[in-house]
Amino acid sequence: MAECFLCKRASDLTVWKERGYEGKLCSCGMMYTSPSPPLGTIDFTKDSHPEGFYSCSADFKADWVARHCPRGRLLEVGCGDGFFLEAARSRGYEVFGLEPHPDRARRVKERLGIQVQQGYLEENLLPEKSFDVVYHSDMLAHFPDPIRCLRLMSSALQDGGVLCFDVGILGGVSTLWYRLIGEIGLGPHLWLYSEQALKSLFAQAGFRVLHVQRFGLGPYVVLGKISRLAEAVALRLLSAVPHSGARISREKLNRLHQEFLYLLQYKVGAYGPLIGPLKLLIVARPEENVARN
Repeated sequence: MAECFLCKRASDLTVWKERGYEGKLCSCGMMYTSPSPPLGTIDFTKDSHPEGFYSCSADFKADWVARHCPRGRLLEVGCGDGFFLEAARSRGYEVFGLEPHPDRARRVKERLGIQVQQGYLEENLLPEKSFDVVYHSDMLAHFPDPIRCLRLMSSALQDGGVLCFDVGILGGVSTLWYRLIGEIGLGPHLWLYSEQALKSLFAQAGFRVLHVQRFGLGPYVVLGKISRLAEAVALRLLSAVPHSGARISREKLNRLHQEFLYLLQYKVGAYGPLIGPLKLLIVARPEENVARN
């Protein structure tokens, strides 16, 4: 039986079901996937997000990192196609990547000339005390053992270095939000956090939060759903156009859609009501007394 990695207890409270999985809400505020996907069932190198999901927000996130993190050597865990690394490099960082998908790792090396280690964080591939910033985007939901992974990232930080990342807050919110979203990714998303659960995670992993910015995702959920429906209708109409310009139009339409979602998530979300699901950008530093392993 699956259990919460934070409090080592199994919950009997099911708050959501999808694709044969149940979302169990634990008393610590964590929502977790049950049953645990059997080993090899989930391909964690597979990314369901389109390219624009990352490219549209890369400059915004790189600016945020530059404002709140020290300059120097920056590593991105799960660097994908390198959009964030390219943006961070243009802001003066010496950038490196860790990426499990071999084709994406190769493309970043060839397209951008950035050094990328191909593999998983759990394989303990990172050199110790080598980076001023370790960054990742929404990976805490996917790590089988988030505490161990945070400690591995901590080991890669130089003295005074920081961990910077974004994380969604979907645990402990009203189930009405899950109905509006439609599918929250149980299975690939092993853990869905509340702010209470995040606080416990940081304490157990030995991190102290230095900066946090919250983005209300209500407008993103509601208006984004309408935008996706409108995009689907427009793509259906374009599919009837029998010339090559239709393909270009579809690409432009998808890009516009991704840019709109980015604006909803970060630009509108920065001023939106902080109720329901949230997105957090966080900078944290390892406590001096953390045992690194």
